[in-house]
Amino acid sequence: MAYPVKRDEVKELRDRIKLHPTGAYFFWGEEEYLKRYYLDELRKVIKDEGMEEFNRTVLDFQRDATLKDLEDAVDALPVMAEHRIVEVWGLDVLGLKKESEKRLLDAVKAVASDTILVLYFRDSELDLTLKRNMSRKIISDLKESLVFTEFPRQSEMKLTSWTDRIFKTAEIHISDFNIVKMIKLCDFSMTKLKSESEKLIAYCKQNSIDTVPNEIIEVFVKPTGENVIYEFSDALIRRSKKEAMAILENLKSQNIDSVIVLATISKTLNALALIKSARGKLSSKELSELTELSEKQLPFYQRALTNWSSADIKNAIHLTFICDRDLKSSSTPTFILVERLVAVIL
Repeated sequence: MAYPVKRDEVKELRDRIKLHPTGAYFFWGEEEYLKRYYLDELRKVIKDEGMEEFNRTVLDFQRDATLKDLEDAVDALPVMAEHRIVEVWGLDVLGLKKESEKRLLDAVKAVASDTILVLYFRDSELDLTLKRNMSRKIISDLKESLVFTEFPRQSEMKLTSWTDRIFKTAEIHISDFNIVKMIKLCDFSMTKLKSESEKLIAYCKQNSIDTVPNEIIEVFVKPTGENVIYEFSDALIRRSKKEAMAILENLKSQNIDSVIVLATISKTLNALALIKSARGKLSSKELSELTELSEKQLPFYQRALTNWSSADIKNAIHLTFICDRDLKSSSTPTFILVERLVAVIL
């Protein structure tokens, strides 16, 4: 479903980037397509100056980045260019201690007029739709110190207009009725909607037709793979390589973002690690809260632990971090890295 917003923070961000791109930014929310798009817009500021390799710093806090690295990166000067960009990924902003919160705020406030700082949070990493999270002091303080932008699922009206422009640019006509049908089949995901639109456009051009036929929509546009994602997680837990790879192929055919699949892998492995380390010391309710699994899911995970040694889990998490880093360095994430990861850990 679509989620209404009182302010159009994305539009405000777009206007800000056009007029004055430097400064500190906080990107969060469900719509990964828009988050990536505006991160790329900020990257272009550096790319256009021709020294991107020296003036782009990526700090991954799920790997080995520290607040000292962030402080140093913010203090650094551009190399033979006017601007530099610092990207922060995987920061557990709600898990910081008071001293670390202060260091983060100081770093944000220290961003110079020649620097772009982006704190990037995937939907699976930070949920500020929860009142208890949004009301945290660190979030309130950050909102006062940087450009704080939520990227929610877009409304049906906005997606209809956006999709219509994609088809008009390709000189293919599609009715609003069919666009709305596509939006619902794609569960309001811009990533999937764009991919499915491109498939339909290619079909029309290949067959020399200038209007999308009504009967073609449901042939080309398949429902999102959310249920398939759960099946993939189950196959992963059971270490069924054949089944997991087959599901991956299915997800790829449905154009599911590889970032979503990797987040599923990471969440599954982390849950296994937490359950294994608890060793029966926690109640089902405590373990459920810790792992974010339902109490009904826990027995399945606990039984599956016989397939995983502590070393297996540790190695799999390490390889997932590496895969995550490699995906972040690419503007167009690919399934190839995820498929290789699954093949190795299973």
